[in-house]
Amino acid sequence: MSRLSLTAKELQYLTDTDFLLTKVAINRKANRLLTTTQTELKAYIQDKSPAFPETVLIRGGKISQGESYRNLPYQVLDYPRKFSKSDIFSIRTMVWWGHELSITWHVAGESLTHCSPQLESQLSLMKRWDWQVCVGDDPWQYYQLPSYYQPAASFEENTWKLWLDKRAFCKFAVFFSFSDWDELPQKAVTFLDQVVTILDI
Repeated sequence: MSRLSLTAKELQYLTDTDFLLTKVAINRKANRLLTTTQTELKAYIQDKSPAFPETVLIRGGKISQGESYRNLPYQVLDYPRKFSKSDIFSIRTMVWWGHELSITWHVAGESLTHCSPQLESQLSLMKRWDWQVCVGDDPWQYYQLPSYYQPAASFEENTWKLWLDKRAFCKFAVFFSFSDWDELPQKAVTFLDQVVTILDI
C-alpha cells in the first residue's frame, strides 16, 4: 500500500458523515463554552477590580482553535492576556481533544519580575489548591506529563525560591476531565480568584 492510499479505518472515517457532523457540533459547543467562560471571567474582574500588571486588561479575550496540537484538535481562550516579546501574563483555558480541560497561568518577563515576591511566598496555597507547576523548558507546551508538570506538593519550601529564580517563565495549571465540561466557566473563575489571592491584588 502506498503512502497515499487510505487504510480501511481512514476510509471509514472519511465517509462517516455522522462522525464529521458530530465533530462540527462539538467544535461549536466548545466555542460557546469558552465564550461563556470569558463572560464569567470578565464579570469577576469587573466585580473584584483586581490590580493586574499594567496593560494586561487592555485587550479583550481571544478564542482560537486548531487541528494539530500534538496532532489533535484544540480550542483555547486567552483572558486576561498580554503577550509581547518582553512580557507575558495570561490565563489560558484549553479544550484539548483526546486529553482534558486545563486552565493555565503563564507569566514571563516584566510580569514575572513583578509577581516573583508573591510567588516565592505562596507555595503553601498552591499545594492546598493542587496546582501543577511547569518544570519543562518550552513555554508553549500544555500536556500533563511528569517531564513537564509536577504537583506543587512535590516542591520544598526551602528550595522553592532558588528554583523560581532560575526560571525564565512560570506556568501553573489545573487539569480536569471532560466530565467537568459544564463546570469549566466556574472552575476558571475559581482559578482566576486563586491567582488574585496569590498576587494579593
